[in-house]
Amino acid sequence: MAIISYGRMDKKLFLILFLFIVRTIYRIAMNEFPDDYSDGNLCALEEDIGTIILGIIIYFLFKQKLKRTTEDKRSFIYIIILFLLFFVKNGFEYTYSTFVKNSKYYRYYTILNATNGIEIILMSIGTFILLNYKYYIHHIISMSIYCALGISIELILENFTRIGYKYVYIFIIYIINEILIFCYLKYMMDKLYYPLTEVILYYGICELLAKIIIFSGKAIYQYNNDIEGIIDGIKTYFQEASILVIIFFQFIYILLDGALTNILKILIIYYLRPNLLIVTDEINVLEGIVLYGDNPNRFYTLIPFVIQIFVMLFYFEILELNFCNLNENTAKNIEMREENERQSRSSCSSLIELEEQYYVKDNGFKNREERGSDASDKIGEIN
Repeated sequence: MAIISYGRMDKKLFLILFLFIVRTIYRIAMNEFPDDYSDGNLCALEEDIGTIILGIIIYFLFKQKLKRTTEDKRSFIYIIILFLLFFVKNGFEYTYSTFVKNSKYYRYYTILNATNGIEIILMSIGTFILLNYKYYIHHIISMSIYCALGISIELILENFTRIGYKYVYIFIIYIINEILIFCYLKYMMDKLYYPLTEVILYYGICELLAKIIIFSGKAIYQYNNDIEGIIDGIKTYFQEASILVIIFFQFIYILLDGALTNILKILIIYYLRPNLLIVTDEINVLEGIVLYGDNPNRFYTLIPFVIQIFVMLFYFEILELNFCNLNENTAKNIEMREENERQSRSSCSSLIELEEQYYVKDNGFKNREERGSDASDKIGEIN
């Protein structure tokens, strides 16, 4: 038997490829086009507006096909929880760099490779607690190696020496909150029976409301303290950018790209597992480092990155290791054992399930009429 064998390839994994392509196009657009082509704050809002618009279209297209066959556990409190999770997430992303002194020194996005390694472990813990997912030895080994390789990438880039750790606890809270969002979305669909179409809408609405509240508070703070910020940036953008750029780049491309990105994330969570989002994020992080970074050691990171991807093939059971029982509890082999057990039980039940005209004898089954005939013969022989 080969040491490594093919597990199984779900066609839904192509959703990861589509998400990678959409994110890559967005990165190219943001890096190749001049800065005056877009406003970051408007982009942040339009991503969720696009999600809501496309979500409404999808909802009405599939509304007639949505028939509930399970108990309805929906409640407004679950939407409030989702909103609060998004509020914490966006509060970190859009206020942390403003209110923390020496923000560049405490900008923990510098160590995203190590962060993704930690997140894959936290995501597994979260899905284990909320969704009762089972993880076996091949998962644990893969996660450990993936995390170690993420840390090694940061060591190669020397990023750990470029940041301070005074406010790292804030970043840890942010990471945990982000993991909770993805796990909670899966929980809403799998355990609370929220339809996919509704979750898309709630995703866009909750995040948009959270951003509006945070941006409003931030704008008021900047205005009261005479700080040039959100409002000034939007005014400058509309004054300097051409009308064609505003229409086709800001209000068409960003709307569509943001909508596709968010919907693909939700589809991956729905059809696969939240864990897969970590892998797509890691690919895009390395893409940014290699193509647009200026670190002289950046090309050396390709070695641990390739190993990371290879390791994740075992984590998601696309490949299997056929030694030390590492493939014993893969989904494919568990299903094969269950199928064999079903066939075995079916075979046994067919032997012991008797109809009225049969009786059991050591050497097999005989018809009652045959038994009567045998008995008559024997009586005749006695007489």
